[in-house]
Amino acid sequence: MRKWFDYSWDKLNSAYQNQKTRRLLFLGILLLSLFFIALALRANWSEFKAQDLNFDYRFIILAVLIYPVGMLPTALSWHTLLRTIGVALPFRTNLRIFSLSALPRHIPGFVWYISSRSLLYKEENTPAAVIVTASAADIILLALTGFLSTLMLLVSGISISQDLNSIRTAAYIAIPILLLLIISIPLVNRLLPYLLERRGVTEIPSIRQGYLVVTLLVMFIAWAGGGLILLVLAQAIYPLSWSMYQALIGAWGAAGAVSLTVGIGIQGLGIREITLSAILSLIMPPVIAIILAVVFRLVLTVGEFLWVMLFIWLTKKPPEKIGGSVS
Repeated sequence: MRKWFDYSWDKLNSAYQNQKTRRLLFLGILLLSLFFIALALRANWSEFKAQDLNFDYRFIILAVLIYPVGMLPTALSWHTLLRTIGVALPFRTNLRIFSLSALPRHIPGFVWYISSRSLLYKEENTPAAVIVTASAADIILLALTGFLSTLMLLVSGISISQDLNSIRTAAYIAIPILLLLIISIPLVNRLLPYLLERRGVTEIPSIRQGYLVVTLLVMFIAWAGGGLILLVLAQAIYPLSWSMYQALIGAWGAAGAVSLTVGIGIQGLGIREITLSAILSLIMPPVIAIILAVVFRLVLTVGEFLWVMLFIWLTKKPPEKIGGSVS
């Protein structure tokens, strides 16, 4: 059994090193992503059309158009997170890979999302182990900042119900964890050589504390961007004043953090939508809250697909020149 495992792993690793094989693997992941996106759009569109309400479609379209206010800060936080661990690629490259690897997130399980990202960074000579580690850190930090964003609900004056006390508790726990992460960086940098040299690692990475702080700040901006999209979308169904913006940042942060922590389904209402509708029901009728959560999911899916395609086109690599110049 052990020999079979070692043989299979060697074959897989050998195939992974081949550029053409990597591209074929990523193409397969991309096609699978589009399939699940189509399923999600179909399911959400059916739920959207089933609602007997008068939607103001101008705000739905506007919500799709401003999708980058949430996406670009998230891409920037990924860029600065890579800088934190010493991966110094241009933002244009990281934005392209971030956009391409966004589509596989619609496939159940994070393995497709992380695998596609690793395949893409292999083209940039970045080890898969580094990308897997950075992706795990990205998910953890986004969840922690999302829970911390929940405190915006309290700032806005909205009290969290008894059923949602666990989310408020998670928000308070996130504060010391994030502070500990920032403060412990110098100690971690001292321990890394001792830990890695014993395992034969010659290039010892150095975690940059300043970039980590910037990453966390940009993640908060990303959650605020999502709250803005939610506020704009709400005008199409249940108009809210700008004074509710802080509450919607908290609602979106909580829903996103719970989905990152627990996971989310593809069809129908997922954990993110259930959490979001539960929090929104504190400021609007429960039925309207559920409808808004469903429409928000539809807008995010459409917005992500359209803007990802645009960013992929804008950041495409120039064709390689064949031969030298003629003097």
